[in-house]
Amino acid sequence: MKTNPTIQIGALSATLTCLLPSLATGGEKAATVTPDLAAPLCEERLLGDVWGLRAPAETGIDFRMEASNFYFGVLDGSGGSDVSAGGKLDLFFDMDGQKAGLWPGLFVNVHGEFRYGDLTRQAGVLSPVNTALIAPREDGEVFALTNVTVTQALSESFLVTIGKFNTIDMANKQYYGGGGTDKFMNLSFVAMPIGGRTFPISPLGAIATYLKDGAPFINVGVLDADSPETRPGWDGLNADELTFFSNITFKSKLRDLDGTHTLTGVFSTISTNSLAQSDLIHPPSEGGLDPNTANNSWMVNYLWEQQLTQDASDPTRGLGFFLFLGVSDSDPNPFAYSIAAGLVSKGVASRSCDTFGVGLFFNGVSGELKDTLSDTPAPIPSLHLQDEFGGEIFYDLAITPWFRVGADLQVIQPVIEDHDTAIFGGLRTRIVF
Repeated sequence: MKTNPTIQIGALSATLTCLLPSLATGGEKAATVTPDLAAPLCEERLLGDVWGLRAPAETGIDFRMEASNFYFGVLDGSGGSDVSAGGKLDLFFDMDGQKAGLWPGLFVNVHGEFRYGDLTRQAGVLSPVNTALIAPREDGEVFALTNVTVTQALSESFLVTIGKFNTIDMANKQYYGGGGTDKFMNLSFVAMPIGGRTFPISPLGAIATYLKDGAPFINVGVLDADSPETRPGWDGLNADELTFFSNITFKSKLRDLDGTHTLTGVFSTISTNSLAQSDLIHPPSEGGLDPNTANNSWMVNYLWEQQLTQDASDPTRGLGFFLFLGVSDSDPNPFAYSIAAGLVSKGVASRSCDTFGVGLFFNGVSGELKDTLSDTPAPIPSLHLQDEFGGEIFYDLAITPWFRVGADLQVIQPVIEDHDTAIFGGLRTRIVF
């Protein structure tokens, strides 16, 4: 994948809007099972069973729509305040092939996304602060099928999935992740951006999954590192744009409460412009130097999730925490290392369907990127970067199980040194039909 050799700070925020999650997951999406509408109270939907049309337990077919809207932006920081409105519609379709009258072990999962409105101004912050609105594109009105996968179970413990994967969905775990529509909004807590140049949001690929005790234990996959988000992307795979990954998830107990530990390794054959450049003024077509190229990329990360309390009537609810640690080659990846930790409570006091969370993150910016932008020839002004860290707190109030109103606040030290500490905040709503 080749990109324009000119590096401009105006592209920094755009870089992170297409950063991929680190796939620090157990691969749950590879083995999606259609949900049962007789699920816990907090999973109720506005339209119920759609007058008998939505009955996955009998027909194997489930579908739903989620409408999320945001009034969110910069409350304080360099450039003044700027709060904007935007939103998205998420459409989901899941099919269990055997129940639908086809054959055993077949699962089909589709996720379509329509986004609209304005994206929050970043105020010198590199990590996207409103993850929900960066896909399928960071601006304008656009619709795309970001996940179209077919899974076939070859045995009770082995699955193969092919298609176009939504990697933000893949990163969603019990406390970590969430796509920005529930739980945290900052990408650092949703799909860690350390692997930004090797995992598109919606790549073509294939994943093999080995199950243990009914849950993903080992995943091995290959993805197209140059897949478009708003087009089907069935353009084949090239040797210089493949991303290989594998992860393994172990279960643990802490005072009889469940925990998981996921270790992920990634290697990509991507060939792209290096973050270390010597000529930022003229592209090669205008007599500039050929851009330095970065060949291949790697990263390793670890995710620990642990329940601290558990609701006796619903084991999926309670208080828990996560810890994410990641390290990469730092070129072409824009972050050399990332750390994030958070507490999430699903159920607050007597309000069993409310959700609350607080988290801190630290992203170490690539040394190559720092050096390139701090030593630029005239007339381009030098730009001094620093590591980025911050925190986020949110509370989602369940007006009903299918209608939620949330408040979110983020305080971040921007990646640009001469920018003031940025404070982001606002409201979001979510309706599940």
